[in-house]
Amino acid sequence: MFSGFSKLFKPRVEALGLEIGAANLKLVELSGNPPALRALATRPTPPGMLVEGVIAEPQALAQELKELLAEARTKKRYVVTAVPNPSVILRTLQVPKMPLKEMEEAVRWEAERYIPFPIDEVVLDFAPLDPLAEVADGEQVEVMVGAARQEAVASLLEALRGAGLTPIILDVKPFAGLYPLEAQLSSDPEGVSVAVEIGAESTSLVLLKGDRPLAVRILTLSGKDFTEAIGKSFGLDFLTAEEVKRTYGLATIPTEDEELLLDFDAERERYSPAKIYDAIRPILVELTQEIRRSLEFFRVQLGDIQPEVGYLYGGGSRLRGLPTLLTDTLGVNFTVPDPWQGIQVDPRRFDLEKLKELGPEFMVPVGLALRGVMPLD
Repeated sequence: MFSGFSKLFKPRVEALGLEIGAANLKLVELSGNPPALRALATRPTPPGMLVEGVIAEPQALAQELKELLAEARTKKRYVVTAVPNPSVILRTLQVPKMPLKEMEEAVRWEAERYIPFPIDEVVLDFAPLDPLAEVADGEQVEVMVGAARQEAVASLLEALRGAGLTPIILDVKPFAGLYPLEAQLSSDPEGVSVAVEIGAESTSLVLLKGDRPLAVRILTLSGKDFTEAIGKSFGLDFLTAEEVKRTYGLATIPTEDEELLLDFDAERERYSPAKIYDAIRPILVELTQEIRRSLEFFRVQLGDIQPEVGYLYGGGSRLRGLPTLLTDTLGVNFTVPDPWQGIQVDPRRFDLEKLKELGPEFMVPVGLALRGVMPLD
């Protein structure tokens, strides 16, 4: 498994997993091996806190993080987190095999052609996708390159340190969500899959062969677009539209039974599945088209390669029927993975049904927390 975007230093202690999202802040504490769930907490991200991946008010966010830590009742202060998607560029490149120090210069030179920011204004890291010992001398090495705007990284670090947190790893969200899938992905080294995370303000796609990432794409279409479509159609503010989406949203044409379920209540009748579906249908069409274009782009770039399995998660994916829609439209068998699989959970401390309900939204923070308890190379 590709092990992340930036290793600030090797952890000697266990660290929390923290996702700073445009809609919510999420914290997960794991401990031990095999990992056990010790704590989790979530709270809304204040509106306007993230602007194009940059934290607008780091000290205000620091205060929110202090509240989150207090809610989780954790004493740990080391943390693994991820740089927001809008400020990140991920790309695979090929460079000749050479010592890592020389490869760093070669990658930086090559990456300058593909990064839409001045190279001296980004934090850049890379990792070979195959062990260098397995690559013959004179052959090309495929590397995954990650670049983030310095402004975004600096504002993130300022907020973390203002909350009394010590970051040990800065990862990227498209890869963080894969760590809970590692056992499943590595069990079939030749299997091709695609992981789709629909967040509040972006959607990421990672194409994989086994647990090896082949390509990444980040789309601007997101859960926010569904919410705004409902708000516009029904004349609702954003928070109310979000609640209506989560309660009544449906990604497929509703059945008669689903319509009849709401006939008994005049208020609920206003948000019948058919009306919600009509409101979000244009966004659903655009989403499926964007994913189809991305898969076609991957196929052209990488040869005739087609995923057979899809993993769908993220807060924006919690729309009833969405996995079925994507399966039927794209010909890829989409499922919703369980981030808690392989994690010991005490049913006396945690509501198992609630954890299952939160699962799609917690793939990234659980993945970050897994990095916090696993040794680094």
